[in-house]
Amino acid sequence: MSSDSLMALRRYVTIAHHIPGRLRLRFNNKLIAALGKTKLSALDEYCGPGSSLRGYSLNAATGSLLLEYDAKRLSPDLISQLFGDDDAKADLALAELLPIISPSAAKE
Repeated sequence: MSSDSLMALRRYVTIAHHIPGRLRLRFNNKLIAALGKTKLSALDEYCGPGSSLRGYSLNAATGSLLLEYDAKRLSPDLISQLFGDDDAKADLALAELLPIISPSAAKE
């Protein structure tokens, strides 16, 4: 998933619940219908052993996505900023997070 795709996607989500290590995003209903499981499979390359992102699950019935992450490696504040209302803060948060969550970072 490219950074441009992620920045475009964030406009259609809100944080439903966030505790360190678990983030639940609420999707706009139109986006949930359009995305489906196949488009979210791009997240698979970011999740797994050694990765800062532990996994995700999509619940189409509730229109939400649960992301589980390592709160020791990823700042909960940066995660909140990424999906917050301030575009400038989201851009800065993404710039800090990408080197940490990139698939190559998990291999280092």
